[in-house]
Amino acid sequence: MVTAPTRSPRRAAPLSAEDRRKAIVDAVVPLLIEHGESVSTRQIARAAGIAEGTIFRVFPDKSALLMAAAEETLNPSDGREGLAAAVAGLDDLHEVVRVVTEQMFVRSEQVMAVLMALRTMMATAARADHDHGRAGSHGPPGFVVEAHRALLERLTEVFEPFRDQLTVPPERAALLLRTLVLGSRHPGMQAEDRLSADEVAEVLLHGIRREGGR
Repeated sequence: MVTAPTRSPRRAAPLSAEDRRKAIVDAVVPLLIEHGESVSTRQIARAAGIAEGTIFRVFPDKSALLMAAAEETLNPSDGREGLAAAVAGLDDLHEVVRVVTEQMFVRSEQVMAVLMALRTMMATAARADHDHGRAGSHGPPGFVVEAHRALLERLTEVFEPFRDQLTVPPERAALLLRTLVLGSRHPGMQAEDRLSADEVAEVLLHGIRREGGR
């Protein structure tokens, strides 16, 4: 009887440089929230399932990796697609605003945690941007400004199909929604004082004045 030769299991295809970078960054964020800037590259490598040396083939140093994690948290590479998928098929403006607000609540809390963890590094980055003429003397790092712009663009796209229902341009509606969401998640606020997604949608679309009130 002839025994068929055994085949070695096929090795998984190696990750592309972009996918490897994203896998490392994704592994950093929860560690960053837990440990702050003191998180070690050994901890990061273990969480990402890679050798520690692999990190430094993708990022020049730990600071660059942590800043990349902050940038991805503020301005996720799949942010536009994720927001579009969340509201796909919804034709009621109140429901669209409520769903988007829920997503923004989750994201804003994660962003705040990451920024607090990296506050010293962020201040250094802001000074470097200023020294190179990329930001105002007291402004945030350039990627924070870019994240703000990208978020407003995505929110404007959400409001655009409902332009005829709005009393302001979609761009202004986007800014108003962002302001309400971030204001209602200020770190100094007590949990009971925070607005719900329904309240944000109601205030944004209908205001606080009674119908017929003066």
